[in-house]
Amino acid sequence: MMTKEQWNGRWVDDYLDLYNFAGAIGDRAWQAEIVEELRQKDAAYDETVRERTKEQLWLQFNAINYKMMELFALMRQTGSTEEESAIRDLIWQLKLQRMDLAKQIKELC
Repeated sequence: MMTKEQWNGRWVDDYLDLYNFAGAIGDRAWQAEIVEELRQKDAAYDETVRERTKEQLWLQFNAINYKMMELFALMRQTGSTEEESAIRDLIWQLKLQRMDLAKQIKELC
């Protein structure tokens, strides 16, 4: 992940390129829109961070779901009650992690 300064630098450069292009084609209205977007740089950064965080949380959530499915399949195959109990404990821990992730995702949505 880029630092805020790196992100700002790239973001501003991209918008300045668009501004120059808009000027080259004589589109003053577009240039004005781009200037307004540039004024909203911090809000754009915050939104980008929020979206990336949400994506990472969803990836973790899905990985936990996959691991839980694997453990359920393993539990069905085991013949030992001790193993089954250990697997149930693991599943419970994953459920708790998943609930925490769901809460974090909900807060971002």
